[in-house]
Amino acid sequence: MTSEIVISDMPANSTFARTAAQWAFDEWGWLYPDDSVQWYVDLYSEAENNPLELPVCLAALTSDGDIAGTASVIVDDELPDAVEPGPWLAVVFVNEKYRGVAVGKQLVNEAVRRAREIGHGDIYLYTENVSHWYKTLGWETVRETHIRQQPVTVMVNRG
Repeated sequence: MTSEIVISDMPANSTFARTAAQWAFDEWGWLYPDDSVQWYVDLYSEAENNPLELPVCLAALTSDGDIAGTASVIVDDELPDAVEPGPWLAVVFVNEKYRGVAVGKQLVNEAVRRAREIGHGDIYLYTENVSHWYKTLGWETVRETHIRQQPVTVMVNRG
């Protein structure tokens, strides 16, 4: 991979938004039976229409005209037993061909920065299997729990 990566707002109603929405649905649709590809597309439109509020929806775009990944910060990430107030980092996904070159790190750092810029301190997430990676970015484990019988780790990035 030689193209430059730029993190920007997700361009709603674009092929990038449709691609990112499909990735999210394919990856996590089994956890959220009420969600759909359109649900994610609508989330991106909501973010575009309210740039100084949540949700924040980001895209990692390449200089070659491709989408490399996505990340969002949302008010509620549908964790059934959540006592954490949010907001939540969610839908962090990097296309396989762009993994290992810090695209995810760039997305997460920009998502946190943007959430703080609009007034949020602590930011939470939960992950099925990459808590070790988030720890390298400064996230701390809060607790272990389950969603639909899937073990997850709840984490916080302190503001």
